[in-house]
Amino acid sequence: MDRYDCVIVGAGPGGATFARKSALGGFKTLLIEKESFPRAKVCGGGVTPAIRHLLDFDHSALVERTVRGITFLSRDEKEDSTWYPDGMAVDMVSRREFDHHLVKQAVDAGAVLAEKTKVISVRESTRSVTVVTDRGDEISAPIVVGADGARSVVAGGAGLGRGYGGVALEAEVYPRDSSVLEQHGDRAVFGFGFIPRGYGWVFPKKDHFSVGIGTTRARMPGLVSLYRQFRDRFDFLKEAGESERRGWFIPFCRDSESMNTHRICLIGDSAHLVDPFSGEGIYYAVLSAAIAAEIVLEELREKGRLSQRYTREARKRITKDYGYARWCFDIFYASPSFFYKKARVIRALTRLSNKEIRYRDIFGELRKA
Repeated sequence: MDRYDCVIVGAGPGGATFARKSALGGFKTLLIEKESFPRAKVCGGGVTPAIRHLLDFDHSALVERTVRGITFLSRDEKEDSTWYPDGMAVDMVSRREFDHHLVKQAVDAGAVLAEKTKVISVRESTRSVTVVTDRGDEISAPIVVGADGARSVVAGGAGLGRGYGGVALEAEVYPRDSSVLEQHGDRAVFGFGFIPRGYGWVFPKKDHFSVGIGTTRARMPGLVSLYRQFRDRFDFLKEAGESERRGWFIPFCRDSESMNTHRICLIGDSAHLVDPFSGEGIYYAVLSAAIAAEIVLEELREKGRLSQRYTREARKRITKDYGYARWCFDIFYASPSFFYKKARVIRALTRLSNKEIRYRDIFGELRKA
């Protein structure tokens, strides 16, 4: 097989973003994906204004609905709390189509896509990294980027990514009456008290709702039962059709984690870059890919190997704020309804979602409340 300047393992938002930037930079780039596109992906599928700002192309054709409101509810309280805060405009997309679009952008830029190719091992040496696939291929490159998710083979081969994580379960729910989507299609729903140290969600899509439940705990016995209890909370979801439920692991990083070696770099879920407060991952996948592309490609061109500059920059711009996010989590989840009924908290959370402020600022708002 041809030799490449850069090999990216995993073609999600982070991997596709890095591959596109690498190809546009003139590097011979290979993007490896274990499945074929378009492929299903378990995710709520919300594209915030902050994500839109990072994407340098139009994705409007992919938007199924734009959510401008939020409903909060608690299991032990009868009254819900609904807000339409200024500045909230979250585009709901299908990850099947969204990810495929990002990959096409990378291919159009010149990256080579290898679909239905599973990486089974990665070996790093002084001069290169060898990627071994289930097809028997051994591909060598001076730099390999791990974007292959929470159970990253690349991270394992590099001895990186010893974080911790939670679990989630999600399904697509199709109401029998299409008018239900018009009645409830302008807002997202977040439910608390249905699962320890976590929340449930209902996100409106084109012809269905994305319904799920997740927790920061690594093990949650009875997860399916908890999901059913949450779904049954909504009359408009009763007697609706449901797709196969899918579960996944949510990776969270430790502050001391390194995200690269001399020849291997991790981005997105592979680097455990998921928001400890909300569980959101798309933004950090794309942001870490952008940071990595700027630094890694420069060092590849000038030095032929990596320093710890990418890890330092990712810590500065991403994980430094995660400590405050964990503190905010502990404060907020002690009494969610106390906070989500306050207008100032909702305004602050909206600004946080748009990345106008950081968790350090939210920490101050929660303490004032």
